[in-house]
Amino acid sequence: MAGIFLIDAISRRLRRKNREKKLRLATQWPLAQAEINHWQVLSADEDVASPGVTYQIEAGFHFKINGEYYGGYLRSVALTHHEAESKATGNPLVNIRYNPANPDETAVFAEDNQGTLPFRIVSG
Repeated sequence: MAGIFLIDAISRRLRRKNREKKLRLATQWPLAQAEINHWQVLSADEDVASPGVTYQIEAGFHFKINGEYYGGYLRSVALTHHEAESKATGNPLVNIRYNPANPDETAVFAEDNQGTLPFRIVSG
């Protein structure tokens, strides 16, 4: 049984390192404005959840570069269910970064979006 916990810990560490590497690279990518077009309230990822705040908003977005449409997702910080349900509305614009070599690869930074949404987001 202890082996399962060790494997889970190693997997989480590898995912975190890969995410951090992607985010470091993405700081150099160009900015674009994207429009939210889909909202979903989900159970929060275990690395952001805490007692009483166990939900996250996942928002799908699209943006246009050189006449082509691309998209991606962003996630909120952990919220209560009521907060998540009430704040996941509308079609606001968000600032995203995209890989110019592959615009389907995107990153959304919390610092690029202060004040653009009624909730804070997790960079990713």
